[in-house]
Amino acid sequence: MAWIMKVQFLGTGGAFSDFRENYNNNAIIETDKGWVLLDCGVTAVQSLKELGIHPSEIRGMLITHLHGDHASCEQFIWERYYTSPQKIPLWKPTNIYAPQDILLPLKASLSPFIGSFTNRQLQIVDSGTDDLLDLHVGMQGQIDDLNFEFFAVDHVSSEHTHKPSYGLKLTRGGKTVLWSGDKIFDGDWLDQMANDHHIECIFHECTFAPQYPGTVHTHWRQLQTLPTETLQKIVIMHHNKVPENEDVSMLKGHASRHQTFVF
Repeated sequence: MAWIMKVQFLGTGGAFSDFRENYNNNAIIETDKGWVLLDCGVTAVQSLKELGIHPSEIRGMLITHLHGDHASCEQFIWERYYTSPQKIPLWKPTNIYAPQDILLPLKASLSPFIGSFTNRQLQIVDSGTDDLLDLHVGMQGQIDDLNFEFFAVDHVSSEHTHKPSYGLKLTRGGKTVLWSGDKIFDGDWLDQMANDHHIECIFHECTFAPQYPGTVHTHWRQLQTLPTETLQKIVIMHHNKVPENEDVSMLKGHASRHQTFVF
């Protein structure tokens, strides 16, 4: 099969997934030279290994927000630097792309973990966040032939606080998909995006947990209020698994661990 865009899920679970059943909601998207990682939770490296992909093959990492199931990249960084499919160090730094209010706090949080390390000259040094990371600050950019654009979303948000969180617009070869990141429900936005004929698919988070005051996620009951033509553009993710008693046949799809979508 020939395709222009290929998206493969590493997992479709949330922060509290049982790893025997599902992994964090991360994915890889193909470029002409390899793969780009969409978020890096604590299960990302294990899932990549199960797919036969070494972290050194990842061309770059896009981070949507600072929660453990999306931005826990310490192990990934070590694997790229000290290991390889050939069982020898490749000394590769990790390319991370994100808006400034994501990337700078992420760098600071990694300092206690990777700040001190043994470099390729076998010297113990304290420059890990500079030597092991190649940081790219910005709202848009390009990795190989994949273009990406971050857009702000409401996730942990109220009149008193707002945690920076972003979705992604991903374009390759004229094909565009949206990646919601984690966000609360916005029906008007979803209708608008679904009516955009340039967008092939909306990968959108969805939880089947009961809705509660102060929720920071989109719930299945909310998505069910959307018109059929909008639902037919949506692939749900971040749900761990779809309950057996729920009919999701009106959707474009419901992602599962290691599932691939091609366009």
